[in-house]
Amino acid sequence: MPEFEGMSLSELIDSLDTAVDWAVISGGQGARPDDASGVVDVSMIDADDIDAGACAATDLVVLVGVDADGVRGWLSRQSDPRPRAVLTKAFAGPAQARPVADESGVAIVGVHTRARWDRILGLVQADLNRGRESAGHPGDPETPVDVDLIGLVGLVARGTGGLVSIEDATSARVLAYSPSNGEADDLRVQTILGREGPPTYLALLRKWGVFDAIRRGGEVVDVPADEEHAMRRRLVIGVHSGAGRHLGSIWVQEGAVALTSDSAEVLAGAASVASRILTRAMQAPSAEAQLLQRLFGEHGGIDASSAGAYLGWAVDERAAVIGIAADGGSLTPTDAIAAVGGAIRLHASAYATSALTTLIAERAYILVPAADVAPITRWVGQLVARFDGDPVLGGGRLHATVVFPVDGLAEVARARREVDRVFAATRSGGADRVTTLAQARTAVLLGEILDALVDRDQLVDPRVTAMVAYDTERTAHLEESVRAYLDAHGNVRDAANRIGVHANTLRYRVDRARQVSGLNLDDPAERLLSALQLALLDRRRLTAG
Repeated sequence: MPEFEGMSLSELIDSLDTAVDWAVISGGQGARPDDASGVVDVSMIDADDIDAGACAATDLVVLVGVDADGVRGWLSRQSDPRPRAVLTKAFAGPAQARPVADESGVAIVGVHTRARWDRILGLVQADLNRGRESAGHPGDPETPVDVDLIGLVGLVARGTGGLVSIEDATSARVLAYSPSNGEADDLRVQTILGREGPPTYLALLRKWGVFDAIRRGGEVVDVPADEEHAMRRRLVIGVHSGAGRHLGSIWVQEGAVALTSDSAEVLAGAASVASRILTRAMQAPSAEAQLLQRLFGEHGGIDASSAGAYLGWAVDERAAVIGIAADGGSLTPTDAIAAVGGAIRLHASAYATSALTTLIAERAYILVPAADVAPITRWVGQLVARFDGDPVLGGGRLHATVVFPVDGLAEVARARREVDRVFAATRSGGADRVTTLAQARTAVLLGEILDALVDRDQLVDPRVTAMVAYDTERTAHLEESVRAYLDAHGNVRDAANRIGVHANTLRYRVDRARQVSGLNLDDPAERLLSALQLALLDRRRLTAG
């Protein structure tokens, strides 16, 4: 099988399109972007990594949150082999970056200040993966090869004469796009950068029903140019599976020349092809993706030695398993986690190069090597906070659960089940964005006890039922007062303060509850039973609601 020799830097710069502002190739090397040595791999390093003494281990390095002095200092400390190039937002322009490139012998690529780093790293990794696949399967001119999304945007661009992009179902991620050639309007530029377009123009598209038409599918929408917002004419069509599931959309922006007369027909055909590509991608994950899911307990599981050999992970290495989920917002939990899954994977790999990430249903699961839970918990807290306010979540937020220790790959599936137990026990939400299994142990066990009892009607105490019924008829606040009394361990003053009433009022209500129900709240056993009955009542209300 031919070995992958890498991609040229110029190819990678072209693929990033409007996300790259400029590039400076080291004069000392005498290289130009089109004859630079092949780039085989890429990694992401941030300011914290540099402070910890991180060194380059890949041909291309994405430097995140590092200023110009930091870039210069970091490059000066690198020993051979140095990275071939770095991607950075640190320099004001090529003139400022030129001395650093010449001193270090490393090409410096200036990234647009509004470009999202997860999008940049994801695009580069996708290009390199396609290069590896091409090296492994160089092709035969007599053998037909299925077109992928990259090939499809090229075909549509040639067929329409326009600038093409394919977006996912959330419209938050561009899956593939054709070169802009300096003709992109602001909506296309911001979309490629991973940002929302101009809000007033997006509101206009909603008013015109463009997004509704995309979700319905089957219709090519002709969006006229809008001089007020400096937006050019564009065509768009929704992409749907055979079962009607919305998979994404294809956009064609008019460039310097008018779109061809049969652009709508080209777009309709492209939507059909894109549907097959995206459906196939969902139904047939890669061998590695399947193996990862099996490692986490899906599809019958897998033995640890086989997984370790394939993934290059020591079978008995101590680790942590992290679960991440989304709540709130306009997206379903599954769509929300899918929208940020790629970014989560990139940040996990930046934290630990051996990190393994997979998406299963509405959650992302990460396996990272770990010797202590504290640094993992701190990092996970920073990770979920990174996405606060991110429009791709539709107004939702991420929260996470950490299970540690995980003593080897054989324990990963069990740890994932523990993560799911914690999420189930804390499904009503809480102040903590990150929870460990140790912190949630009481909530987990109590929740599972309640789940085991909730459908057993013979275990319902009629005395508590009578008190709740009396409360409902007369709005007497007995249930609220008894709950406060039990939570305060029988301390009347503390209980009264909890619900904002006078201590005498609290005493009266608790006495009245005793009279109505027959409960003896001075008895520790009856207090325990009453607390359990009220917790079961909450669980039944949650289930019914």
